[in-house]
Amino acid sequence: MKQSIQGSRLIVNNVSKHFGDFCALRDVNLDIEPGELVCFLGPSGCGKTTLLRIIAGLEQQSTGSLHQGEVDISLKPPHARDFGIVFQSYALFPNMTVEDNVAYGLRSVGTSKPQIQYRVSELLATVGLPEQAKKYPTQLSGGQQQRVALARALAPSPGLLLLDEPLSALDAKVRNHLRAEIRQLQRQLGVTTILVTHDQEEALAMADRVVVMNNGVIEQVGTPVDIYQQPASAFVAEFVGAMNFMDSSAVSDRSVQVGSRVLNLKHPLKGGQGPVRLAIRPEDVHLQPLTGNGWQAQVVSVDYLGAFIRIEIILRECGLRLVVDVSPRSARQLGLAQGAWVNVTLPSDSLHCFAA
Repeated sequence: MKQSIQGSRLIVNNVSKHFGDFCALRDVNLDIEPGELVCFLGPSGCGKTTLLRIIAGLEQQSTGSLHQGEVDISLKPPHARDFGIVFQSYALFPNMTVEDNVAYGLRSVGTSKPQIQYRVSELLATVGLPEQAKKYPTQLSGGQQQRVALARALAPSPGLLLLDEPLSALDAKVRNHLRAEIRQLQRQLGVTTILVTHDQEEALAMADRVVVMNNGVIEQVGTPVDIYQQPASAFVAEFVGAMNFMDSSAVSDRSVQVGSRVLNLKHPLKGGQGPVRLAIRPEDVHLQPLTGNGWQAQVVSVDYLGAFIRIEIILRECGLRLVVDVSPRSARQLGLAQGAWVNVTLPSDSLHCFAA
């Protein structure tokens, strides 16, 4: 596209939402910068879609305020807010051609016919559908329909683009291809974008920042790397990626005891001694041949998952079960098969601790 869309800043301040006695959102605060792609991630019922609907004006918050740029949009109806939205179901008009679907929003605000023709052609070229202008939605694939929905949302040059699980109805190959296209297009246009998803891989691949939500509150906001490598809570650690948890006890501010062994920690603990939940990612567990001073462990199961092999082991000393991800090459070198024995170490810089 020849001209960039000017993305706008969005500030969500102490927003709560109640449905009768049920609290769907509780004191949500969020500051989204111009041109940023932020992903609302969480399980079903966590409040992410409710928050998106409040931002769009499709739902009214019980308390709190919202500002887009310098404008207070807290009480504005949807048509008075500056956003475009793409739904999971595409929501295209079946009786309109592709070009008429894209032009719909422009016609409703009185854009001239030459401007509409130019804008529609420009957007269809941008989303890779210049030859599909005269077709109807039913003549397109799911991925093509979602491209049309995206072009329609972008047609009025909104300051904010809202994506409500836009890829979940597509098959895996199309979904992976389209998310890369959407990310590239969003960077090219500079439009501030909010993506709602329950797919952690989608969130980590696309977002500048991820907002992890649970039970109506924000558990953590951070870059994909921060969310994955430094989870702020046990919920984030468990929801984003795979994680091993071990019941243990703190013996100092930098050490915990698992079974009869004391493990050192990279970061100091808060709260002194007592029970804690120790956690480590499957790819961070180190396996070696059966020599040295690590834990001895027996392989319980082996699952081939293409790019890596996931095994389950049981530590001989304390009966603890761990899941470990290794490359196929490492699996061959270590002779990993059901019943095999290996040595295990848990690197201190990969350990996370959470309140029990």
